[in-house]
Amino acid sequence: MTETYKTVMMAVDRIEDGYLILIPRDHPEEKIQMPRKCLPEFDEGDILEFSIRKDESATREARNRISMLRERLVNR
Repeated sequence: MTETYKTVMMAVDRIEDGYLILIPRDHPEEKIQMPRKCLPEFDEGDILEFSIRKDESATREARNRISMLRERLVNR
C-alpha cells in the first residue's frame, strides 16, 4: 500500500473576520482562509507546518460505498 504525504509551510498573514489568512511559502500569491476557531493558538506572523496524509484505506472504502450506491440507483 502506498501512502501519500505532503508537508506545507504557511505564514499567518493576518486575522480577518474570524479567519486566519494563510500564505503558503511555495505559492505566496495564494491565500488560504482557515477558521480561527480551528487554530486559536496561532497569531499573525507565525509560521505553520501542515502535514497531510491521504488515508488510502478510507478513500478506497468511500469510493466502494459510492460505487455500490450508484449501482443500486441505476439498477432500480
